[in-house]
Amino acid sequence: MINMKNIFFMLGVMLIAVMNSCENEIDNLEAPNGGLHGTVYDMETNKPIPLPVEGSGGVLVSLFEIGTNATASVDFRANADGSYTNNKVFNGKYRVVVNGPFIGVCEGYTTVNGQTQYDLKATPFSRIAASATISARNQVEIAFKVNKADESFTFTNVSVMWNYTPRVDENNANYVTKTAKGKIEEGTHVFELANDKQFVENFYKIKANGNKIYVRVSATVNGVVNYSDTIELIAND
Repeated sequence: MINMKNIFFMLGVMLIAVMNSCENEIDNLEAPNGGLHGTVYDMETNKPIPLPVEGSGGVLVSLFEIGTNATASVDFRANADGSYTNNKVFNGKYRVVVNGPFIGVCEGYTTVNGQTQYDLKATPFSRIAASATISARNQVEIAFKVNKADESFTFTNVSVMWNYTPRVDENNANYVTKTAKGKIEEGTHVFELANDKQFVENFYKIKANGNKIYVRVSATVNGVVNYSDTIELIAND
């Protein structure tokens, strides 16, 4: 008669052996020996192109390895200031593609050898100049001007927004208040923070961060959203 205890024992031994084999294979994999960092610069102004906040709605950077059997790209998100970093990339040759709010394709080729810098250039659909001041009564005044990259492009809206943190963009998780201004290419907007319920009820959060708040302006041209730089202001107690 077959002893069921012996069968279960042997199956357990075999399972442990398989698991140890898999673990050894994983442990023996070579770790990435390089990295890539850089910035997307405006082809005309040579300044970094502001981007959406990094995260699920951020700009995707894709690395396609050349000369290997790799079939999938290495993907990660760029930062809101136009920079990008991935410190865990295998050395080798790559096509770098940044899928941002640019006219045409933003891509290039580079060789990663250790921690490697590689910058790219592109043209945004619009450039937004913005400045902001805050009064003793926490009245925030934002001035903006939108410049389309091409006069034939269609401008549909400009928005102003503020947040508790530097993570400011049109994603509703990244602003406290956002106001759409419509087809106004140049103008101003005022946030009366003393009358803003969100500001008043959450001022303890702002105070814990050195009284800092952050404002930003977005513009929609040809259905594509570009941003101004993020502006830091100091609120008053």
